[in-house]
Parts: sequence; C-alpha cells; structure tokens
Amino acid sequence: MSRLTQNPRLDLAVTLKLNEPEIRALDALAGYGFMAFLDVFYKHMGRHYLEPHEEGLRSLFEVIKTDLPPILHRLDAARQAFALNNPVIRSKEEHESMIKRLIEDSQKGEASIASLVGKGGAA
Repeated sequence: MSRLTQNPRLDLAVTLKLNEPEIRALDALAGYGFMAFLDVFYKHMGRHYLEPHEEGLRSLFEVIKTDLPPILHRLDAARQAFALNNPVIRSKEEHESMIKRLIEDSQKGEASIASLVGKGGAA
C-alpha cells in the first residue's frame, strides 16, 4: 500500500491592469453592495448565467470594497500634494484651476506630471 497520495490541482490567477476611470467605475459599482447588485441583475437579466458564480462575485466585491478605496485615497492625496508643492507662486484661483484640470485629465486617463508642466503648473 502506497503512502504517497496525489491530489492534482489547477489554479488560475489573472492580473488585470485598469486605468483610473475604470477603477473609479468599479469602486462605484461595488459601492451599491453585493446583494443590491444581485437583486437588480437577477430582476432584469435572470439568474441562469450569474447564479453559479455568486461566491466569486461576492469575493470580487469584497476585494473591490476593501482594496480600492485606500488606493484611490492615496492617488487623490498625491494629486493634491503635487498641486500644493509650491503654493506661494500660485494664486488660489490658479491652484483650483490646476486641480480641476488634473481631475478632468485623470478621468480621461491622461493625467501626468507633463500635463501639469504643459498647462502652466510648476516644473
């Protein structure tokens, strides 16, 4: 009798690269909550396709609700830190205008240090 037992297992992990607008959209989607999402999905789309994947979806929503907000908070804080890097040389209006441009550019996926420098920000 063999003392060695084989238990083969397949495992899959995927790395998904998202830009800021996609991350914010995912965070907003999960913000409604797992059960609220399921209720609306099942009501309008039926149960057949998604029901077998409920546990995976529940886990995904938990990861999104737990891990994304701190990442977005750090991004927002970094954006403000760059804009406030040298506030003495900017008026309040210039500062607010720059913050507005950064937010708009980030929502288009175009935010960068170069966008600051190219639009009158501090070099």
